[in-house]
Amino acid sequence: MKQDIELRPFENSQKGMTLIEMVIAIAVAGIAIAGLAAAFSNVAGRTADPMIQAQAQIATEALMDEILLRPFNDPGTGSTCGAIPANRSDFDDVCDYRGYSTNGVFDPEGNPVDGLGNYQVSVSVTASGVAGVSSANSFLVTVTTRSPLDADIVLSAYRMNY
Repeated sequence: MKQDIELRPFENSQKGMTLIEMVIAIAVAGIAIAGLAAAFSNVAGRTADPMIQAQAQIATEALMDEILLRPFNDPGTGSTCGAIPANRSDFDDVCDYRGYSTNGVFDPEGNPVDGLGNYQVSVSVTASGVAGVSSANSFLVTVTTRSPLDADIVLSAYRMNY
């Protein structure tokens, strides 16, 4: 038995891509890569933001702790809210911090903290009565730190005369 095999030439079959299809594929890939690059550059440019906010938070908390650990009354005279010393290193009671404001973050001795020169810090100390405690025996202390991103960190606490 003999079988006849018919050989047909390849009709209309393609192997590969045309030049137009190749150019369109490259253009689509280029647009996709450009979009991804733009997205990644935006994310990469803002990676320091959480660190800046954390530094502002830490600076605010440190100053608040420093203030709240001071005596309510001046230890030398026993008076409440006497004259404010010229230097922060001489602050010896809570009320000495009223109106304190500075550009940059400084330690209690007045030394600048490296890398935090662009922060603005301010303190408010006001007499404020609270739940059965007269305003003569209670201060509301508010510390505000503005970061270089123009975001404010604000902490408030009461300091009682105990």
